[in-house]
Amino acid sequence: MAQWQKWIRDRGNVIRIQASDAAVPASESGEESSLKHMVEEASVISDRLQAAVAEVDSSMGQLELIASRSAEQEERLRDKSRLASGQLEEAFSALQEVSASSEEIRVISEEMSAQSREARDVVIEVARSLTHTDEVMNDLSVHHGTMEETVRSLIDQASRINEINSLIQEIVSQTSLLALNAAIEAAHAGEYGLGFSVVAQEIRKLAEQSGSAVKRSTTIVKDIENGIRQVVASVDQEKSSVSKGLEEMKLTRDRMDSIFNHIVKVDAQVGKTLAAAVEQTDRTSSANEMLKEVVESVGQMVRGVDDTLQQNEQQRKAIAKLGRVSVSVKQSADELAASVQKAGGRVLAAEGEVDTAPWTSLLTGLLERNPSLAELLEEEHRLTLGSLLRKTEGLEAIWSNREDGSFVFSQPEAGLLNAKGRDWWKRAMNGEVFISDVYLSAITKKPCLTVSVPIKDQMGRINGVIGIDIAIS
Repeated sequence: MAQWQKWIRDRGNVIRIQASDAAVPASESGEESSLKHMVEEASVISDRLQAAVAEVDSSMGQLELIASRSAEQEERLRDKSRLASGQLEEAFSALQEVSASSEEIRVISEEMSAQSREARDVVIEVARSLTHTDEVMNDLSVHHGTMEETVRSLIDQASRINEINSLIQEIVSQTSLLALNAAIEAAHAGEYGLGFSVVAQEIRKLAEQSGSAVKRSTTIVKDIENGIRQVVASVDQEKSSVSKGLEEMKLTRDRMDSIFNHIVKVDAQVGKTLAAAVEQTDRTSSANEMLKEVVESVGQMVRGVDDTLQQNEQQRKAIAKLGRVSVSVKQSADELAASVQKAGGRVLAAEGEVDTAPWTSLLTGLLERNPSLAELLEEEHRLTLGSLLRKTEGLEAIWSNREDGSFVFSQPEAGLLNAKGRDWWKRAMNGEVFISDVYLSAITKKPCLTVSVPIKDQMGRINGVIGIDIAIS
């Protein structure tokens, strides 16, 4: 850069010396033409260099702002990450306690399930016993009925025995009476009736014995009958008790059925509880492992944020160093531009003047006829501005910019990255109609001047610029 500036200064001195001579040889005129072309190239290069430096400065400012914001956000992220890490560790500890509780619940659920199955089996066994008892009670009821019929038949038979005993008693009475009569008659017969008297006495004895036996039999039969009646009464009571027992057995069986159904439901619920407890234990264990991984990941993220903060600090140092380099480059670019301007002043001073009023009217009229240009649509700018360039003689270049300095359209293609550093952009964005001095175009590399006007939206707000380069013939 320093050698190039020295060369420009030396050649500028040569040009000024040659300009003082009255006559210039043809070879020197050719050298001056070559030098003029070189000065034009150098001017364009210095313009582009200044624009690039301005763009670098702008980008560096944005980059430094982004880096500062990133550092602040990463500081907050680190704090939040550490807070989240602490909370996750607490959650991890709590989840481990939940996992232990889940395991305890699972063990208790398994015990409940085993006890529920045991209770169900007991109820089933009791139900079977009740069914068997019910069957026995039913058989007992049937047997009681049969026994009652048998006992009542015995009562009838005893009654008949009494009737027979009564009949025998009457026969015995008559026999005794007949024996008495026979004895009387034997006594009347005297000696002839002695044998018959003996027979009559024997008959009377037999009758008396029979009567005595009948009386004893009657007493026994009555005792039997009374006993049977007592048995019948007992059977009736037992039958009533059996009936009540059957009713109670039915109620008990119904209750046991209800208990069994409830136990079945409880067993099903216990089974579901056990399954849920097992699933909860599995899920808790899985969540425990996942949370452990998350805790480790958050720890890694915190370490990564710390590393990023260190890298950002290094980045800011690099940006600061780049800023110092940019300042040095800008200073050199300004010196180069001054040297080129000094060396090329004779060239531009020789150019003529241009009436800029028609060109200003051309741009303002274009915006009035095409208000949609304020929308800054690239395709519309390409069609409208390109058509104007093709139809207008003396118009060397035309372009449009957004409010951030970037180009919407440029024909020929812009030689700058961004126009924010240009006076024509700044003045137009301030609402002025700008007309430049004669300078070398960054697009055509030939002497020209620039006219720029602001673009306003429907609200009257300036949101862009349209500019043209007018060729200096």
